[in-house]
Amino acid sequence: MDNFNFNLFKYFYYVVLYNGVTNASKNLNVAQPSLSLSIKNLESQLNKTLIDRSNKQFTLTGEGYQLFEILKPVFESIEKNIDFLTNEKKYLEINIGIRYSYGKIILSDFLKTFRNAYPNIKINIDLYSKLDFNKVKNGQYDIVIDDNDYISQLENVKTEVVCEIENCFICGNEALSDYKNVNSVSEIDTVPFIAYKPSLKAGKFKRFCYENDVSFLEIVNVNESDLYYKLVQENVGIGFSNKLLLKKFLQDKSLYIINIKEDIFKDVLSIAYTKNTQIVYNFIKLLKNYITEEMK
Repeated sequence: MDNFNFNLFKYFYYVVLYNGVTNASKNLNVAQPSLSLSIKNLESQLNKTLIDRSNKQFTLTGEGYQLFEILKPVFESIEKNIDFLTNEKKYLEINIGIRYSYGKIILSDFLKTFRNAYPNIKINIDLYSKLDFNKVKNGQYDIVIDDNDYISQLENVKTEVVCEIENCFICGNEALSDYKNVNSVSEIDTVPFIAYKPSLKAGKFKRFCYENDVSFLEIVNVNESDLYYKLVQENVGIGFSNKLLLKKFLQDKSLYIINIKEDIFKDVLSIAYTKNTQIVYNFIKLLKNYITEEMK
């Protein structure tokens, strides 16, 4: 390649990293026209189209993505060593929307791992009880973590499955002696039952009961997870939950699993994202690895 210009590759890399010319201009303190011209000059010299300009969203072509992957380790190494030499930190941000219950269990432990790997990334977390689709459509979140049933309703986003989570019936310490020898769900259908009612999961649970010809005696309906688990711990009734959310309760032995022979449906935890940046890619990859290790 004649007249090799390192800056053209540099500007292309940071335009992709910052998800567009506008953000890159602010972070690099370089005028937007200069960045746009640099990208066009690079495309001209390479004789390749790197950015898809057919729509308003910033999107790479296949060749653009390949070039970014080639440049990524080069500039990551440069940034790491420059930060070390100058003791300067340049902060990027990632905005995360996650259901309240998952945020408390997953992110509370995972963020330490992520921060250790990427100390210069600022993390903004929005915990919610019900997914606000408008916030996703408006680009408020870089990624959303939720049940796949909710994620699948999102349009024009990329999704990845993080893990499948087993569900189980649970009871408190005092009730354990009554249920430790239970073999079938039909044997616990007449005891007091505490229903947790996020709507989609409640629907799946009712379908499971119908298929097994079981009708539970619901004494409490609650839509707040802390109160729900507290009632089960206090032996007010038995409950139903997925094992990932139960992890800490099971470790401190404040809740116990009632073992039954039937195969219970699994929850699928997924991630949705619209901005295909390297930060998002790294977050998803690290989270999937983390959860895989934690669930072994």
